[in-house]
Amino acid sequence: MSLYDSERRYRRRVWGGVIRFVIYIGVVLAAAMVSYEFGAEDIESMRRMHQEQLLEFEQARASSEQEAANLRVEVERAKLALDEWEKRYNADVPTGARRELLDLVTERLQAGVDPQRLAFFIKSAEEKRDCEEVETKRFLVRTPLYNGANTSVTFANDAVAVTGSGESEVTDAGLPQNWYDPQKPVTLTFTRIDGQRTEVAGTLPLQQSILHDGIEHHFLVKPGARGFAQVAAERCTYP
Repeated sequence: MSLYDSERRYRRRVWGGVIRFVIYIGVVLAAAMVSYEFGAEDIESMRRMHQEQLLEFEQARASSEQEAANLRVEVERAKLALDEWEKRYNADVPTGARRELLDLVTERLQAGVDPQRLAFFIKSAEEKRDCEEVETKRFLVRTPLYNGANTSVTFANDAVAVTGSGESEVTDAGLPQNWYDPQKPVTLTFTRIDGQRTEVAGTLPLQQSILHDGIEHHFLVKPGARGFAQVAAERCTYP
């Protein structure tokens, strides 16, 4: 075997190895390109799917908010209708003193009293009273967080003292305040100079009459500035 033949075979082996390596690299690159294409399609498909899901969620949320808004409107309409019917009921159906007076008038008419004569006496009825000018003062309503100064007022030379207590107003964050909540019931205490006490409870405004030494003290208590209750007092000779 000549030296030339040996070199030729060697070169063939070398070029064969190079060609096989190039083919291998080509196959690997081709596989990588195919995998990339399939992966990109999968990613794009997942992205579109998530976008569609997000759109569905947004549409469902918008629909829920609209349904909630519609429900609130219906609730407000129902409240207004109920308030209107309550007003009509209170206006059309007499209660308390009105009912007693109506029953008395009905009884007198059934007893044969002339309607015109009965109407005359009703129109002629007049309560004449000897009263002094109304006096107005204010005081701070006590709360669980405040029981300090200016929590009482007196009238008619200290003949009657007025105090009150209520619940603390609460913020939206649930924090109680020093001042009272005028939307909630309060308890008013009227104390005569001789120590006799009268309490009345409810939501302001409230009224109360106190008798002392032949004088009727009539009080009207309503909400004032923040933390305050305003008292209007009238003194009249009794009876």
